[in-house]
Amino acid sequence: MTADTPPQTSRRPSLALSIIGGVLAVLLVVAGALYWAAQAVDPFYAAATQAKPAELKEAGEQLENRVADLTDQAETTGRWESIFSDEEVNGWLATVLREKYPTLLPPEVVDPRVSFVNGKCLLGYRYQGDKVRAMVTIEGEAFMASDDVAGLRLRKARLGFLPLPLSKVVDYINDGAKQLEIPVKWVEQEGDPVMLVGVTNALSTDEEVRRLEAIDLRDGQLVLAGSIEPRPTLAPAKSSSIGDRARAAVNAAASAAAAAAVQ
Repeated sequence: MTADTPPQTSRRPSLALSIIGGVLAVLLVVAGALYWAAQAVDPFYAAATQAKPAELKEAGEQLENRVADLTDQAETTGRWESIFSDEEVNGWLATVLREKYPTLLPPEVVDPRVSFVNGKCLLGYRYQGDKVRAMVTIEGEAFMASDDVAGLRLRKARLGFLPLPLSKVVDYINDGAKQLEIPVKWVEQEGDPVMLVGVTNALSTDEEVRRLEAIDLRDGQLVLAGSIEPRPTLAPAKSSSIGDRARAAVNAAASAAAAAAVQ
């Protein structure tokens, strides 16, 4: 080795630093890509959150009026049917829910919105936890499994663009339903979990039995229809009001989805 030839060992530290730097750069790119994927917003959610506050308030009030009309219609005709638009549901979520029931949803769930699209229901919200902030989207299909038994088939759950295991969603729905004393049963359909829940007590009053006979998810609309009959005087209802049951169902679903987002 001549005096002009640099020692080979002097290159080793710089080579090691280059390798470490390259690995860190790759990890940063991956972390950035995962963060970006978790923040990805579904088009339906982006559109739903563009509504103006005045429009949301009016739509939320319309939904409450439809619920009141549903009760009155059933009492006078023996049949009932009501159509709820996703704009009305989103208006209720954005205004009435926040103003009248501020503790109904977990604080981590921000700006929940829904969309009804030809047999499917999409639920989206922003999850803002201490360690995780992401966009959550859950896709399901609602239907009548049998008399007074509604079914919800879970098809997909996503954290941004990233998939969420449906088993996690099922676990937390069960936890929420147990706390709220809502009995549910699970079956499987082509690999998808399907939740079955009785709905008679959710719709009935102390005087009347209201039956849900049809659920139809159209483009932008949720259609519910059924019948009504007097309740036998010797068998009074042992259920809470329609509003209480509806709020409990919303709470269970939102709590389950929010908890699943951080797993």
